[in-house]
Amino acid sequence: MTAIYDRYAWHEPTPGVWIRDIDEAEQVYTSLMRYSSGTGKMHFAITGHLSLTIATQANESPKAAATRLDQSLRTAWLSLRNQNPTIASRVSYHYDLGKWQKKYETVTDGIAQEAWVDNTLNFIGNGQTGAEWANSDPPAPKIATLFVLKPPSSVEVGGNNSGTIRRDLVFRCPHDIIDGIGTLSLFDNLLSHLFDSLTGNKSVARLLDGNETARLSPPFRVAANVPPTPTPEQLARLDYIESQKQKSAVSDAGDTIEHLIVPFRSGPVLPQAHQRVSVALSPAQTTALLAAVKPLGVTPTHAFHAAIALVLRDVYLHSCGLPNQNAKTARYTNYILCNERQVCKPPYNNPKAHPAAIYHSISSGSLTVDMPITVQESEKNRLFAQILIQMRDYYLSVRDDKEHYALVPYIWKTATPDILPPTIVMNESGELEEDTLPPPPPNPKPSVSLSSMGLIDKIITPDRVSQDGKVVLKAYNPWVTGEELGTGLGLFLGTFRSQLEISAAYNSAWHDKVGVEDFLRKCVDAVFGWVDSQV
Repeated sequence: MTAIYDRYAWHEPTPGVWIRDIDEAEQVYTSLMRYSSGTGKMHFAITGHLSLTIATQANESPKAAATRLDQSLRTAWLSLRNQNPTIASRVSYHYDLGKWQKKYETVTDGIAQEAWVDNTLNFIGNGQTGAEWANSDPPAPKIATLFVLKPPSSVEVGGNNSGTIRRDLVFRCPHDIIDGIGTLSLFDNLLSHLFDSLTGNKSVARLLDGNETARLSPPFRVAANVPPTPTPEQLARLDYIESQKQKSAVSDAGDTIEHLIVPFRSGPVLPQAHQRVSVALSPAQTTALLAAVKPLGVTPTHAFHAAIALVLRDVYLHSCGLPNQNAKTARYTNYILCNERQVCKPPYNNPKAHPAAIYHSISSGSLTVDMPITVQESEKNRLFAQILIQMRDYYLSVRDDKEHYALVPYIWKTATPDILPPTIVMNESGELEEDTLPPPPPNPKPSVSLSSMGLIDKIITPDRVSQDGKVVLKAYNPWVTGEELGTGLGLFLGTFRSQLEISAAYNSAWHDKVGVEDFLRKCVDAVFGWVDSQV
């Protein structure tokens, strides 16, 4: 590690307390949380969801099986911290040094470890499913916390609940600790420990002894061995990227371009409840989609991102009309999120070893799709096909960019809001606390983004089988969102157990369930309108 990166190395200034500086990828999420602090909510807080079931054993009552599962979850959660200790860290502001740092505190005695489990593993038996509870606007904890929902036995998962015990896991965590792919990898690690506990491979959690600190995750700069300073060529490219972003945000053809935004409800100035809705394809539909895209070298992600652009054009023109009567072109502008774990150096390229990290980026150049204002219905599939190829080429250009990893810190820096650091104030109760900033105004020009989780079966093992061939543990319904506090829509795509699901995160202050579900279904219709035209 070069000297300039010493500040990113975990070190122990006082016994049991480990700290390091945060890098640009972490700073952007810390700053966004600070930026939205006046709303009483946490911007982009991670919500991860997973349903799991176990079968009751011979002569075992459902109550006994449920107790066995819940006790094993406690064991697994503590074992997970031992394997991936960064989940127990948090980012805070160091007032003396005037900077944000990530801190991890060891807990080496059994009582303290049980207290940590009690504080961060919460069982909820209010009759809700995990998805229902996640949509009930629960507060976002400041430390990684696992909520375990106990749905009624009448609620099925996987098509059959006979003789099974179900739990829904909802993982909540600040985004400066973990990202989406990391959350799914963390779930898989948790299920591995749960399987060990259920099968007797690890009947007691390995107690934390402080040695787990050797497994604390570094920031992206260190994990990817990013050069400390950019080369002159990279600086020139960064300048070019910024100029292109500015250019794409304004008309480059006089007043003939209409920039597309998501129609949203006007009036509210503060966010309300973060919500998630989803539309799942059948296994047959998923197979048909894969068969249609494969010959073209495209993916379902390319197809749905093409659909987003096309549907946004239709929805915008239907809702807003054409404010600019001279416009000839409708423009969709956004970016893509890129998982960067493959460019990290061992062992950081292994998401199972280091899931609790911000090892992703945003694309360097804007994704810009221009579409004609007027399109005949009979021409929609042809236009979709054109956008699809454009999406493929854009995604591949980002994937194949060998220099992108070195630009990631600087791209994140340009996306980081310039905000004041926190100060300590006295609240109405006479207690000292960090101040909050005034809530930011609603974004008047929101768009629609897409985050693709890909084939989740490659991250989370669907079924875990014992040595005698019995299925011990089944996983269903994995998904991840970031807390949406703005006027835009954040769409997510993932496939698990041969079913592709597209979902959307939105805020109820500016959108409603019916409208967002309709947008998702229009995207599905656009994709399959094109798929059917290929037959």
